[in-house]
Amino acid sequence: MLAFPSLAEARPNAPQAFCQQYPSSPDCLGRVITCDTCHDSTDPVLWNGYGLAVNAELAGRDFDTYLSEALAAVESEDADGDGESNLDEILVGTNPGRAESLWQPLPEPTGLENPWYALGEYDPVLAYRRMSALYCGQSPDYAALESLRALDSDEQRERVHEDLALCLDSAYWRGRGLRELADPRVRPLESVGMDTEVELYGVQLALADYYWDYRLWRYVLSDDRDLRELLTAQYHVIEGGDGALERVEGVQPNPLLGGGQPLEPEHRAGMITTQWFLVINTMLSPVPRTTAAHALRSYLDMDISRHEGIFPVEGEPTDIDGKGVQAPACAQCHSTLDPLAYVFANYHGIEYPSDNGKYDEERLVGVIDGWEPGQVTSVLFGEPVSSVPEWAAVASESVYFRRAMTNMFVEHALGREATPAEMSELAALVDSLPADGYSANRLIHRIVDTDAFGAP
Repeated sequence: MLAFPSLAEARPNAPQAFCQQYPSSPDCLGRVITCDTCHDSTDPVLWNGYGLAVNAELAGRDFDTYLSEALAAVESEDADGDGESNLDEILVGTNPGRAESLWQPLPEPTGLENPWYALGEYDPVLAYRRMSALYCGQSPDYAALESLRALDSDEQRERVHEDLALCLDSAYWRGRGLRELADPRVRPLESVGMDTEVELYGVQLALADYYWDYRLWRYVLSDDRDLRELLTAQYHVIEGGDGALERVEGVQPNPLLGGGQPLEPEHRAGMITTQWFLVINTMLSPVPRTTAAHALRSYLDMDISRHEGIFPVEGEPTDIDGKGVQAPACAQCHSTLDPLAYVFANYHGIEYPSDNGKYDEERLVGVIDGWEPGQVTSVLFGEPVSSVPEWAAVASESVYFRRAMTNMFVEHALGREATPAEMSELAALVDSLPADGYSANRLIHRIVDTDAFGAP
């Protein structure tokens, strides 16, 4: 008889233990490991074939002490019956508990030669066409392709990068291309943004201006700037009449109904403290869990709702606002989420009429009975943080941030997620960011050089 943990004994720390056992797994190198490796569901708790096999080996023994031994014991088994061992699936990046999660390498090309592309190897002409469409916004013309084909292979690669540099400096990429990358993170809502048609007595009821967010995003991700400033910037960006982006310092004038940036620089943390970000995520919440969750999802590729990025904090959740998050079905996620959110509670979301997005260290006084500043501590990746700028600094220096930014550009370039065969290239791209000064442009140049991008 199997001895399964009860719901109250769910193990949200298991993904981290799994990666200690298999650090070279693609789920631990280029992606974020989740509970799906062993579970079909965590509420109610249901295991897939691999989870059942691991539980059978544990046989009721202490989870933390014997998990490593249990994982090793089932490596040679085929828990989902798809013909591949658990270990082989773990190392290639497929799920050992789900038969439909199976990947086989493509066969070597056979038959007649392709007159247009070099199949099975990097083809500079294909790379050039993809690069032009993605970063210049248009396919190359016939003359450009004929000129490229007249060059030898090394010269073709040089041409790809020469023209890529021009594309990354083009109005298309700086304007439309980078803006579209920002959309999932900024999420304009016309009902409350600067394009709203809602008016009262002839006054436009805009609660915040998301163009500040888009300008900062475009500025940081161009001209070889440090993309960590997406989270650490204490400045803002304006756009001149000629379309050039310009950095400005300090508090920006805040109209009565939104449109400026009211935060003092010492409380700023790039994209996650703009007036817009705080208005649409915090709104009126005492403990801004949605704000912290959106920051985690957007810039660290971790979706708490999918049990990604679970790092439980001992003694949490404390449920300071009485929302019932200590219930067993909630506690496993909120033991991570609530400590992530505490520092964001010092920022107003919607505070009519003119305090939207402002900093207030005593914001929760009078909102939560008996509240005293300092009674809870925020924690990110096991490290206590005392402010949002400190939260952002820890996040921006983490491998999770590097992965999230690399995956964003890779998925944009390929139009899909990286396959198991491409995980070694993906991991190398993640590792290249520090040496390249965290430049988005240099990262794109490296992506264009990969087989994933240029091999038909």
